[in-house]
Amino acid sequence: MKIVNPSESISTIVSVINSAKEFVVLVSPYTDLNGWENLKDAINNAVKRGIKVSYYVRKEEGIPGTEELGATIYEVPNLHSKLFYSESKAVIGSAHLKYNEDINWTYVLNLPNEVAEMKNFFEKNIKPLAVAYKK
Repeated sequence: MKIVNPSESISTIVSVINSAKEFVVLVSPYTDLNGWENLKDAINNAVKRGIKVSYYVRKEEGIPGTEELGATIYEVPNLHSKLFYSESKAVIGSAHLKYNEDINWTYVLNLPNEVAEMKNFFEKNIKPLAVAYKK
């Protein structure tokens, strides 16, 4: 378990994206990536590397800021979870992927059972409700 300094939350999420070999799942109900070029670049570079990047947002509220992304965007009703993972790393926290000065926490899951529980939560509670957003 590791709680990340709030100023390092985005760089921690970027490291999950940059180290992915197969897939990345990003779950952030509300999105505004203006000002976070490093995050947008990491997402688009992962797509260019052939990584399957899936981005889950709150239905009818989370789309702004995702227009420039090569990721597949999904909408989920009533979404409020924030989690980010690849096949080998996982991060949960309180932060939406919004460029702002809010103080949020980010927690790196580094034990295999913790990562498995988080993925299971996603597969059971979020993914079944997701609908692909048509750009």
